[in-house]
Amino acid sequence: MTPGRFSLASQVGRVPSMTVPLDARQESRFQRLMEESVMIDLHQHPMVMPEDFSQYWDYLRSDDYVWGYDAVREGGFTAVGTANVFRGMLNTNEMSFIRFSDLLDEISMMISDISRHEDVVQVGSASEIEAAKRQDKVGFLPTVEHLAIGNELNRVDVLYNAGIRLAGLTYSRKAYIGDGIFERNDGGLSEFGVEVVRRMNALGMVVDVSHASFRTAMDAIEASESPVTFSHDGSYTLASDSLQSRRLRRDEELLTCARKGGVIGITAVPNRLSNDPEQSIECVLDHYDYMVKLVGVDHVAIGTDASIGDMVEISRVMLGRTGPAPAPYLNGLESPADGKNIIRGLIVRGYSDEDIGKIAGRNALAFFRRIMG
Repeated sequence: MTPGRFSLASQVGRVPSMTVPLDARQESRFQRLMEESVMIDLHQHPMVMPEDFSQYWDYLRSDDYVWGYDAVREGGFTAVGTANVFRGMLNTNEMSFIRFSDLLDEISMMISDISRHEDVVQVGSASEIEAAKRQDKVGFLPTVEHLAIGNELNRVDVLYNAGIRLAGLTYSRKAYIGDGIFERNDGGLSEFGVEVVRRMNALGMVVDVSHASFRTAMDAIEASESPVTFSHDGSYTLASDSLQSRRLRRDEELLTCARKGGVIGITAVPNRLSNDPEQSIECVLDHYDYMVKLVGVDHVAIGTDASIGDMVEISRVMLGRTGPAPAPYLNGLESPADGKNIIRGLIVRGYSDEDIGKIAGRNALAFFRRIMG
């Protein structure tokens, strides 16, 4: 589907992307696990991007977006957190400073589009995700990359009433709530930020600290009455030499999150976990292995941060990254359409059916049930 004059990225097969090979016995096991599992991605960007990124700004201004239902279904996902944010770039070149009204517009347009598709459903709780599985529907769980609320606490309620059930506290820069991960002076969670966390707790909205600074994340974990999540992250210890290692998390904060009942989603953004010129799903699976050993399998989940389009170009345009990227894409987990490879890869890595089921979605379901009711 192509709205108006825009040629959009293919939802499936945009570039050659491997299928993790299995033997006959493993293949049979994989098919059974996919039938049984509720597969959840905590953090995804399912807005389909233009094939030609020179059209990106015109596409955002068109108010006519396509959502990647086909990619999500192809990937085997029962439900995905939608990480709404892109429309916010209409009025700023820094994602940390998007306007609340632009964010709300994107959420509204997405939810309106969902209502026009019989095989897609908006979900807002663990039970609704399970119902989507039984009905063989794709579940879109409205979430936001970060709370673009300025200093207005009531906007947390506005987002909740708009369907948002998980929200990042900050993006990369300083906000009224607290500091982002790229701030040079880490001031931690503000007093206003504590009020925001407590309001999110009261509403049943998940607190996501993926882009928070170290101190802000640790403060939020302590202040929150409910468990929190690092929804799309990896291990700094394992990939400290990566060009994007500043976006990875330290063992101390990951362990603190898990001890309070939180979950950690493993990212799959190209060039975040590796500097190799040819990157594959293997570097992502390495982080699953590390995280399971560090915090325990009950606290590990899927959180790809995947987009439908050229993720390297998205990073260049959206995040202002300059210079050549080591790899053009992540082979085997290039988009949401490759999601099944996570299950295939965990089989090859020797995980049990029980543990694969937990990572695929049961951990996320238990986490959501505890917070959202």
